[in-house]
Amino acid sequence: MDPKNRKYSIPYNGTMPEWFMMEVEKRIKNIDHVYCELPFNEKEMLSHVRFTFDGKDGANTNTPDANQRRAQYIRNCYDFLRLSKGKVRRICPVNAMYYKFDNDDDLKNFAIALARVARHHELEGMILSDYRIAVLLHALMPELELHTSCNAYQWNLRQMSIWQEKCGIKTFNPPREIMRTPPKLKEMHDAGFKLKCLINEGCLMGCPNSFYHNMSVSLRCYAGMLSCCQSGVGDIFRGNWILPRWQKYYDEYVDIYKISGRNEPGDYAFRTIDAYLEENNDKPLTEVMLSGTIMFTKRIVPEEILRKITLDKVPDKLLTCECKECNQCKLCENLAKQYIPEKYWESFNFKVKVV
Repeated sequence: MDPKNRKYSIPYNGTMPEWFMMEVEKRIKNIDHVYCELPFNEKEMLSHVRFTFDGKDGANTNTPDANQRRAQYIRNCYDFLRLSKGKVRRICPVNAMYYKFDNDDDLKNFAIALARVARHHELEGMILSDYRIAVLLHALMPELELHTSCNAYQWNLRQMSIWQEKCGIKTFNPPREIMRTPPKLKEMHDAGFKLKCLINEGCLMGCPNSFYHNMSVSLRCYAGMLSCCQSGVGDIFRGNWILPRWQKYYDEYVDIYKISGRNEPGDYAFRTIDAYLEENNDKPLTEVMLSGTIMFTKRIVPEEILRKITLDKVPDKLLTCECKECNQCKLCENLAKQYIPEKYWESFNFKVKVV
């Protein structure tokens, strides 16, 4: 793939719709689609974006201020979908795990409601993680382009074949955990599957708790950050994201690069796509990347220290090593210790505290 022709999926983050659309049009050559929170209703959201308003441990859930800000976010999404129609493809994510279905009728009615909303906004597609909803929605609207979410967890070709056959899936987004295992992505692409890969967000490489963490979030449980750093200060480099300069190694089998950031404020989506388009190596790691490892580090280490850890400081060995020999290699640990003062090191080691 010619680097100038790379395609990206970028998030609409609920900011000013007119301004956001103008910024999209500046980069339209490289944008495959914008993914936007589905304006289902003003009281409830279909994704993790709700945590922007609910606060830590749900402390602000259903407070007047949180409800007002949530409603404004949804109204902005509604306006963006209206303004962007015919100008850029709009693919809305839906995570049905956030909803409880007491019986088959509930499940079917939810799919019917999604189809109605898709028709109302004349959406090009939806991103789904629930196979049941995907089957029903495809039966209702076979013309609607369906993508899988990374939270649908396709690990093997047989899974992907079933989703494609029964749900008409056009584009697959493999789970975060295999972003740094290029041979697996190549296997999927060589089998004829179109791939969209998340590049600026990831779990700790080899995280022992990633699936349960995502399930906890979907069930509205506070999932905590206990497992985002395990083996010391070097974990700041071990998020399984893809750096801008690494894209050339993925161009052969990644069709769309997905940028995360529906919870991020302002112009984050555009600063990030520009960093990838320009293969910028000078930006701070914590400014571009979103991951548990980064969030964990931000809680411990002052920003003025973290801004000195730029993308060029991340070792290229991580592209292929799959973090299999960390205890012997210690490359990440030794690099991180050059930038993070010793008084913070111990905080990066996983500890069990029962009381």
